[in-house]
Amino acid sequence: MTIKGDNKNNKSNNKSSTVGDLSTRRFQQLADENRELKSYVAEVMQRLRQNERLFSRMFELESEVLKSTDPEDLCFTLLRGLRTGFDLDFVRFWFDRSSFIGGHQLDALSERDLVWIEEGEIKQMGLARKRTWLVQLSNKHSFDWLTEKDSHLGSIALLTLGDLDKPFGILGVGALDRDRFAPNQSSDFLQHLSQVVGLTLEHAVAREHLARLSITDPLTGSHNRRFLQPHSHQPLSQWFGKDTQVICLYADIDQFKALNDSIGQGNGDAVLHQVSDIMRQDVRANDPLIRMGGDEFVLLMAGCSERKASMIAQSIVENVAGLMLADGQHISISIGVACSSVHKDIAVKALISEADQAMYVAKALGGNRFEMADSIKTVANDDGDAS
Repeated sequence: MTIKGDNKNNKSNNKSSTVGDLSTRRFQQLADENRELKSYVAEVMQRLRQNERLFSRMFELESEVLKSTDPEDLCFTLLRGLRTGFDLDFVRFWFDRSSFIGGHQLDALSERDLVWIEEGEIKQMGLARKRTWLVQLSNKHSFDWLTEKDSHLGSIALLTLGDLDKPFGILGVGALDRDRFAPNQSSDFLQHLSQVVGLTLEHAVAREHLARLSITDPLTGSHNRRFLQPHSHQPLSQWFGKDTQVICLYADIDQFKALNDSIGQGNGDAVLHQVSDIMRQDVRANDPLIRMGGDEFVLLMAGCSERKASMIAQSIVENVAGLMLADGQHISISIGVACSSVHKDIAVKALISEADQAMYVAKALGGNRFEMADSIKTVANDDGDAS
């Protein structure tokens, strides 16, 4: 009987022990699951905070981009903002020279910032098939458009800009860390960045094109009066720089109304185009040539000497006189030349007015000539160096 009782006690003890072990393991399992859950929640919260900071910086960059005044300024803003705001070791544009952006030289961007590629290269590389590409770099796995100077990079992301059917460029961002842009990483943010950059560049080019059209004379390709309006009342120093001598040529085609009536408006327009081309021949590309209306043109030349201005005016007179129309008629032009003084900072419109008055003197003397404004003649006589 005693033995049977002991067996019952042993069984009871074993059962209690088994239940206790199961409870302990269950509590341990719950504790482990709780730790894993806490770790997961902490990781998710960390990612949320990182994404919040990321999109906050992206919002700031987008705000800066929208303030950009032209495509070149926009590219500078993007390059600077991406490098500093997102801890990137590499940022570069590859633009298709045959695309709409190819007409913009973007000369201020270095080869480090911008590389021009030829038509079709983006599709040949297979980059037009999707919006973003993540690439881990190594000796065996590189990217053909990178140079030896880029060999330190561990990974890059390639963002296709524009419509995938006809992309206009690629934005490359890179890091030393091989895992920064590993193929298994999420690319949602990069796809958003690709679309933002592509759209803002397209809009910037469109805005600049419209702005250029608004200040361009469609007939001659020179500036129009609207271009001059914001500068007209400015001091010359504000536009051309302090202590800079500015020459103004005011040109008017002689008897143009009668000429236009006799040869027809179409031929008259051709004459205006030829005259504007002649006025551009001997001057720098950044010297503003403005069609004031009708057959009147203003040419402003900063840092030009009076002697050089005289030579340019004489050349224009002679070259215009050399034009001959189909019916044998000749053309002539009258030009007034005025020069600013570095000792007296006058308004732009005041210098133009002086040149305009000198032009009327040239016309009164028979046309087909240039005349210097009185202010220049006085200076020339005082220096003993007549024009």
